[in-house]
Amino acid sequence: MRRLLPLCLLLAMAVPQACHRDEVTAPRTSAAAGGADPSTARIAFVSTRDGNREIYVMASDGSAQTRLTNVPEWDYEPSWSPDGNRIAFVSQRGRCDCLYVMAPDGSAVTTLTRHDSWWGDRRPSWSPDGQTIVFTRFLADNVDVYRIAADGSAETALTHTDFHRTARDPQWSPDGSRIAFSTSRDDDTEIYVMNADGSAPARLTNVPGIDEQPRWSPDGSRIAFVSHRDGTAQIYLMNTDGSAQTRLTSDAAEDGSPRWSPDGSRIAFTSTRDGDVEIYVMNADGASQTRLTNAAGADEEASWSPDGRQIAFTSHRDGGPQIYVMNADGSGQTRLTNTPGDNTDPSWSPAYRSSSAPAHVDFTAPPPATAIANAVISPPVRVRVTDASWQSVPGGVVRLEFGTTPAPGATLSGTTQAKLVDGFATFADLRIDQPGRGYTLVATAGPASGTSGAFAVAGPPAQLVFTIQPPQTVEGAVAIAPAVRVALQDAFGTTVPGTTQAVSLTLGTNPSGATLSGTTTVGAVDGVATFDNISIDRPGSGYSLAAAASGLTSLASTPFVVHLTFSTVDGARTHTCALTISGAAYCWGNNVDGRLGDGTTIDRATPAPVTGGLRYRTIATGGETCGLSTSGAAYCWGRGRTSPQAISGGLAFTALTVGDSRDCARTTAGTWYCWGEVPGPSPVPLDVGGLTFRMVSAGGEHMCGVTTTGAAYCLGVNDAGQLGDGTQTTTGSWVPVAGGLTFASVGAGLWKNTCALTTDGAWYCWGSDWGVTPHALASGTTFTVVSTGYTHACGVATSQTAYCAGENESGQLGDGTTTGRASAAPIAGGRSFAVVAGRGLYTCGVTTNGAAYCWGSGPLGDGTTSRSSTPVPVAQ
Repeated sequence: MRRLLPLCLLLAMAVPQACHRDEVTAPRTSAAAGGADPSTARIAFVSTRDGNREIYVMASDGSAQTRLTNVPEWDYEPSWSPDGNRIAFVSQRGRCDCLYVMAPDGSAVTTLTRHDSWWGDRRPSWSPDGQTIVFTRFLADNVDVYRIAADGSAETALTHTDFHRTARDPQWSPDGSRIAFSTSRDDDTEIYVMNADGSAPARLTNVPGIDEQPRWSPDGSRIAFVSHRDGTAQIYLMNTDGSAQTRLTSDAAEDGSPRWSPDGSRIAFTSTRDGDVEIYVMNADGASQTRLTNAAGADEEASWSPDGRQIAFTSHRDGGPQIYVMNADGSGQTRLTNTPGDNTDPSWSPAYRSSSAPAHVDFTAPPPATAIANAVISPPVRVRVTDASWQSVPGGVVRLEFGTTPAPGATLSGTTQAKLVDGFATFADLRIDQPGRGYTLVATAGPASGTSGAFAVAGPPAQLVFTIQPPQTVEGAVAIAPAVRVALQDAFGTTVPGTTQAVSLTLGTNPSGATLSGTTTVGAVDGVATFDNISIDRPGSGYSLAAAASGLTSLASTPFVVHLTFSTVDGARTHTCALTISGAAYCWGNNVDGRLGDGTTIDRATPAPVTGGLRYRTIATGGETCGLSTSGAAYCWGRGRTSPQAISGGLAFTALTVGDSRDCARTTAGTWYCWGEVPGPSPVPLDVGGLTFRMVSAGGEHMCGVTTTGAAYCLGVNDAGQLGDGTQTTTGSWVPVAGGLTFASVGAGLWKNTCALTTDGAWYCWGSDWGVTPHALASGTTFTVVSTGYTHACGVATSQTAYCAGENESGQLGDGTTTGRASAAPIAGGRSFAVVAGRGLYTCGVTTNGAAYCWGSGPLGDGTTSRSSTPVPVAQ
């Protein structure tokens, strides 16, 4: 329980104070703005209700809460100009905490300061005549007071503090001649006053402890401030020359934020004397200190109404901060804001003398960015007229005329004079007859006028323009992104709004004989044709697009390159196929029976797109080519089919292998089916001999598989030991591969070899070049991929290095020689590979960045028929 002071002691303390009251504490009055209408005053505040810190304004009763700022960055610290016609504020837009000014309706936002300080400008304060703003600038090494004209000109540093010193919280004297501020230039923070131009700085306080937050009395004769000279923060009062410094509050708590009432008779302040931050009020001499708020949670940021009858403040009594208002005696406490997020920093505007004379003219519905010549401007132009207090002018007439006219002889027709209705004038049938760019309109109401933003008037379409060109490099068989856009513009370069004319695209220059796919003719929307699904199927340099529209000259785009990025590759004896990252299939090499799938039987030395536009997730080559579509359907081409044909049966597959005469695939249920020259064109179940195969590989005259337990089995011709069972006995039944190894995958070659990868990444081969049982090709190296060639094999190690072994008469080992080797060695070039494949006398691989390379004797895809003993890039 708090200890109560004896009554006699209270009287002993109070009587001397009353008897010895000096001039500085004597009550004084300062008349509020005569003739002002308090009902016109509003409250600006800061809110995060919409997810960001923005400035709002509302009526003094909490109604008409309106968002004034709306940018991704913070806006805060609103400060009203003395006439209430402008609000200065701090914004983080532009990558700095800089000063801006705007009209009280949020319009006419103007940048005042711009700099690269990472702290920035704070606490703007208007001069009494509204012409100048002082503020605190936080720099990297010090803090100083600056001033700037209200139009953003004449920025001047008023203080020049030393390293790590501060000068801040500037406050204008009521007559605008001087500025009070606090500064640590003398090591301790003291209060100074200086002339409005920064000259003649004079120290007012000089005691140990911080003196800060100076506030001029409304009549300019005294300064209230906060001082820590007695240990805790207390409120003091002094004359403007620093004399008669008098302590007004005297308690063990923290008192601060003194705010004078408009008539100068009272001071509101905050105090923790009763355990929580609450708002108090006292007479200007310190007498009659009265607690106004008494609720759980801090109450702070007091702001007097212009007539001194009310105080707006921020309260945390409801959890998050909200704006309240109360009478000056603490009664009638009313919550004004009630939204999620923080509502803080209330700032009461000045009251206005009522007037209905037009003072501001604003285009609330300005002309559109582009209007059509000789057509009614739509939506209608709308103008608002307000008086000096930004209240709507109820009646009168607004006249419209040209401001700037880029077209000599242009005429503004329609209703150019309209009556005000509740402050608004609407012009519903305006027309301008001449096209041009840079028109403006001027609206005039009495002595006030306003100018619209610049706009264009468009004539009929006269030219085509690529507003979004194709990128310099595009991926083949993939929709060009961003979408190509072509605008129909008039002779002045203005896009004609509302135009729906059709625009077509074709290939202008076509260096590779490519096809342009997708929707190549579209109707313009509001004068712009957007092509969002066009693609080009063949790689090459120097492509261009040609845009055309009826009655207009065609136009060529900038040149660009079409590039392919591969994800996988597979090669047979004389042809190779690959998939791009989008699943598009490309093939090259021998095409005698249509195995390239491009709709012809013409051999291709570079990748040619497989017809049909399907997207595949797997592709495999052998006696023909097959692929699994993204839905799992199997398609094959070759053996007389020059384009992909669906395999009958309607089965969905998850794995695929293609041999010389037999193709096989595994269904989603795990059943293997085969088709081809053997057993026939329709899928039939593979005789697995009671085994359960995880994967199967079809070769030339034999096939192999790996069971779900990792055991390898083979069947077929075995004259060179390609079944790996330790014999050379041909069999139609599955026989286990010798050695008891556990395999992850196996590849039956198109000749008489087989290679496999164990679950621990070891690489083994058997057959014509390695014997009748598994032979390790690279002991000590771990592999992720192996491929069985005609008389050689290649693989990719965990290091992404490609290795090859076997015969090398055609350079198929890729090591720069034609010398065969029994053990695997790295190929030349030092590239990082994701996959290698090749079942003929050559090998191809795809690097980790999607580039394809081939080496050996076969279809290398580089545009030649030459062999190479080192990797050469595939044309892509």
